[in-house]
Parts: sequence; C-alpha cells; structure tokens
Amino acid sequence: MSAAGFRVRYEGDPVLAAGSLARFALILEARAPLPPGTQIGIARRWPSDWGTPQSSDPAAVDYVAVDAGDEPVRWWTARRHAWHPFDHVLFVELPHGMRADTACTLRFGDPSWGSPGFTVQTFIEEESPLLVRVRLPEADAWVEIARPTVRIEGAEAHAIVLTAPSRVNAGESFELQVRAEDIWGNPARLDAPIVLEPPLAREVVMPSCGWTRVAVTLHARGVQRLHAHTQGARTLRATSNPIAVGDGAGPRLYWGDLHAQSVIGCGARSIDAYYRHARDFAGTDFASHQANCFLVSNAEWRETQASAKRHGEDGRFVTLLGVEWSGASAVGGDHNLYFPGDEAPLHRCSHEFVADKSDADADLPHVTQLHDHYRASDTLVAVHVGGRTADLRWHEPSLDRLLEVHSTHATSEWFLHDALRRGYRMGVVAGSDSVDGRPGASHPGHMGVRNVRGGLTAVEMPALTRGALWDALKSRRCYATTGERILLEFRAGDARMGDEVRVSHLPAFEIDVEGTAPIETIDFYRDDHRVASVDRMADRYSPSRSVRVAWSGASAPGNWQRARMCWDGGLRVDGARVLGVQEWALDTPDENVRALDDSRVAWRSITAGDWDGVVLELDAIESARLTFVTEPMTVRAALRDLGATPTVFEADSPQRRVELRRLPEVMPSMAWRGAFRDEAPQAGSHAYWIRVRQADGALAWSTPIFVTLEP
Repeated sequence: MSAAGFRVRYEGDPVLAAGSLARFALILEARAPLPPGTQIGIARRWPSDWGTPQSSDPAAVDYVAVDAGDEPVRWWTARRHAWHPFDHVLFVELPHGMRADTACTLRFGDPSWGSPGFTVQTFIEEESPLLVRVRLPEADAWVEIARPTVRIEGAEAHAIVLTAPSRVNAGESFELQVRAEDIWGNPARLDAPIVLEPPLAREVVMPSCGWTRVAVTLHARGVQRLHAHTQGARTLRATSNPIAVGDGAGPRLYWGDLHAQSVIGCGARSIDAYYRHARDFAGTDFASHQANCFLVSNAEWRETQASAKRHGEDGRFVTLLGVEWSGASAVGGDHNLYFPGDEAPLHRCSHEFVADKSDADADLPHVTQLHDHYRASDTLVAVHVGGRTADLRWHEPSLDRLLEVHSTHATSEWFLHDALRRGYRMGVVAGSDSVDGRPGASHPGHMGVRNVRGGLTAVEMPALTRGALWDALKSRRCYATTGERILLEFRAGDARMGDEVRVSHLPAFEIDVEGTAPIETIDFYRDDHRVASVDRMADRYSPSRSVRVAWSGASAPGNWQRARMCWDGGLRVDGARVLGVQEWALDTPDENVRALDDSRVAWRSITAGDWDGVVLELDAIESARLTFVTEPMTVRAALRDLGATPTVFEADSPQRRVELRRLPEVMPSMAWRGAFRDEAPQAGSHAYWIRVRQADGALAWSTPIFVTLEP
C-alpha cells in the first residue's frame, strides 16, 4: 500500500497559539479496500509536549474520538523508539479493515461530551508535523502516507525583557534589545507601547515578531541597570541585566548558548530558525548547533555547515560549527565537538538512525577512538550531562577543555565536583541542550523531556569574532549561569578564570559580582570542598514576617529522566495565619502554588538539582510551627527558632534538601565585592572557584583558577 492509496486531510485552524487548547480532526480516506488488521500510526516528534490522547473521560482535556463509520476500531498510545525522533505514537487498528471510499476520522478535543480541547505544544514552530504511517497485515514495514503540519505561534505577552551588552563604553552608542515573551518563553505580540524609563526616556512600539533593538547611549560611568514598563490596562515591568559602563579598557563580555539542536537531530524548527532565534530573540552573541550524530544524514550535515556559515558574522553574531558525538555512557557518553572553520568531516558514534550506511567505516564508536582521532587536531570538546551522560573515566586534556554544569536537563554541580576530584582542568559552561529550537532562551514547557530553563555561557574576549571566541574557549575564559546575565569577576593577583599558576604562597582571591537580583550567598571552593562562604542576607539582619520554604534535589545524577525529583505536596502552619503566598524559583506554569486556606498551602513541583519554593507572609512568627509534607522529605519546625541563617534539613541517597529561611526586612544589594583566602592551603595542584546564589534562586559558577602550591 502506498501513499497514493489514501487521502489524508487535516481540518482545523492552521495557526495555533502555544500552550492553548484547540480542536482539530485528522481524516484518513481509503481509496481502495483495506484488509482486516490494517494499522495506522499517527506520531509526534520526541520533543513534542502536545497533549497525550485519552478516551477515558470525554469531558476532560485531550479527549480523542476515533470513528471508522460502521467498522469496529481500536486504538492505543505508546512510545516507539524505532521511529525516533517520532516517538509519541497513537496507534489505530481496523480489525475488519475498511471499505474503499470510506474514512477513519480522529477528532482531537472532540466537544461532543464537553471536552474543552486538545493541548497544543508550548513552543513555537513554523511547521509542527504530524507523521501518518500505515501498515498492512501482510507487511512488515510501515509506509509514510502523509505529514500534515500546523504553525505554532506565541500566545499573549506575559513579560517584557531588556538585554544589553554587559560592558560598554561611556558615550558610545550600543543596541538595547527589547522583547515580549508569552508565559512559555515564546515571542509574543504586544499592542501596548513600552516606555524606557530615564535616563533613556523614550517609547518603543513592539513589532509583530516580538522583539526589537534600540540604539542607546549611557554617559555615567559605573554599573547601570535600565528599566521599562508597558502602558495600558496591564502593566508589565522589566529591569535589564547589569551594564558596566567604562572607558574602553579591557576585554568585553559576550553571552551565548553552545549546546542545543533543531529538527536536524531530535529537536524542532529548522536550523535557520534556530540560529535566528538565538541571535534575534534570545539576544545572544554566539551559538553552536549540536545534533546527535547518529541522527544526522550527510545532506543534513551539509545543511548544518551551510547554515552556520550563513548566520555567522563577526561583530554581530558568531557561530561555531559542531555536532554532538552521542555514544552511550558505557562507551564514553555525550561529547560536544566544536570545529574552528566552516567545514569539517563528520565522524559519528554510529549510524543507528542514518539510512545511508556507505560511510559507516568512518564511525568512531568509542570515546577513546574519538580522542585518538581528534587529539592532534584543532578541535574543542565539551563534556556534559545529556541524554547519555559523559563518563569522566575517559579524559583527553588537550581536547576536553569545557564542562557543562547546567542545562535544561538539570543543574549538575555534582558533575563539576566529579571532574575536580579527578584533577581535570576545564572551563565551566552552561547551555540549554534544548530540543525546542529556542537556543539561548529555552523553557521546559510541560516538562515532557526537560526539567528546567536553559543556561548561558559568558566569555571574555577582545572582540566578537569567531577567532576570538575560539581562543577564549580554548583558554577557558568563561563562566556559567542558569540563564541570567550576572556580571562576575574572579581574580588571584594577575591570574584570571582558566589560568594555571604556580606559587609558593597562596594569594587572596578577589570577587566582583553584579547580579540580576539581590546576592544571597557567595561560596568559595577548593576543588569540591567549600572553604568559605559569605551570607549576604545574614549581614545586618533585621527579620521580617516572611519565611521562605525552599527545596532542592535530584533523584539520581544524569539526564532529565534520572534527575527529576517530584516534590508535589504542601505545608501547614499552626499558631499563625498565612496572609499571603508567593511562588519562588519555579521554572514553568506547570509548577504552581495555591493557598488552600489561611493555614495550608499546596503545590506541584519538580526539581533536578535546582531550587523551587514558596514565600509565606505570616501574621506572627513566635507562635508558628510549620509542617512540610512531600514524598522526598517531611519536616516540622518551630519558626521562632529561625535566625539570621537558614535552617537546613538534608538527606542523601538520593541527595535532597529543605531550607527554611526567615527573610530580612531589607534584601541585600545586587552587588558584592570582596576577597577570600584559603586559611588551610594544601600543597599540590588545586582548583579554586566560586558559586554565586541569588535571592531568586539563580546561580553562577566561575571557571576555576588552577593553582599549584609549591611546598
């Protein structure tokens, strides 16, 4: 049976809003009789977070009605790895077959019994596909008969974002990027004008694409943050990242996402849309495309090279050609490869999902072969916690220059600690590892295949060119954040992040931080051991009647499936009334908090090494007792015992933590400058680094300064 034997029609709106509820139908008309036992498969791609079809409750969301006229029909849903990346499959079987010129109709969100609709995926996509395949009972192979698509656009504006260069010269013009986001992080339409507040004092009209750039100039030296708000019935407010305004001395700081993929690989959206999103909407300065190598055909690799070349433009936006070598963890695990030029031969770990096997003899099936092949070449490698976590037992220092500490999979500080215990010297980076085609601004949506929002890498270099980026990454002049453009400087004398120094006396380590929210703690590490810490909330502590209840944990080290820990639960307050409750550090609307009454709060929450929580405003503290109940941990505490520093409850196997903190009346500033000393230094080679935690749960990690202390 070929595609010519069918006519497939999609009935419904061709343009849908991300995260909305919609109704549509798929009609499969048989032009010839179908024999008994014919099966139909309707599949969505792996990153899709469309609703899961259900038939148990016709009045609920995602109800699907299947009708083959007078013929009986049965259907079910399953994951189909062999169809990867079209993994999410709705199977329909016709036990008696179907007569010619009759149809099988699937109505998604069928309203006949009250279903409000079918859930649309949460990320934009120019052509979101629905793969339709048929298998006849006497055939082994499934035949594709159609691939209808719809366009997914952003929903109503939920936030505005201001993004500026981190370092600019006083009196020189630069571009301020202004964008509107929906609740899922997509470009959104915004009809209301945006007012840029003094010192800019001008109005911006947002175009339909959801972003624009405005030429501005700042004259006052020092660190500045710009502010904006919308006019109209609903006010949205935004504060920019910190901007260091100076005299032009020293290198600039640039931001990017070195790790994500498009429809080339197992992701969504075209590779051209991918790069445009990183440059135009996310406002990043550089990006790389990292498709799983076992999914990339030769034609797609040529397209990857051409797109990277087409979108790279020194001074505006830098692209790095790359691919993800995606061997299983048992043979080395995921390694991101970066190449310095516009072209490079493709060496896969395998041809598992590549139809053309003619170049399979070029495969490098084990990471030791990968190291042997690239050791003498100008190639950069980043190890990371991805679908197949890199096994750090195998390490090639000349290649493995970067380590990813955060992505949409998880916050994976354990991975950095593992590398440092082994004595490895790598630059610390973060990215999205996203599969939604939104590098630089990826969002976990319904958390179908990811857990947290994507991170960013900051790179210090003299100019925005590919050569400068290459040299800076190779020299480890970089640091990582959970996505916020935090300004971070970390020095030891003349040594900066990534440097290797030999000393007879350990110097002081100086830190300058300018955050995007109040700075809560700065932790100073030697290798994987915390040497010292500063708690900014404990300084000049004046207690309020607000208590933050926060939790963090991961079920296991590894990818999104292994790491996610479910904290669905609630708390009860005795001896005081809850006057208000606010969500804290949640990643997606699917994680939410609701007050049940003036003594009980409930929530949905998933963590993967990150923090989630709630902030309670109480009418009294001294008489209050709090009971926190979730599956990972249950605790009870008298709130009068809370002091200037948090009360922490911890457990291992798996590692998890609950933290109770009475917040100060006045939050600490967004800036901190200070120094740390290791009062008990150890001879030998050690990595010194810092972690910054903001009061909104955001994190930043410096690349270490690698110090050899001579006895």
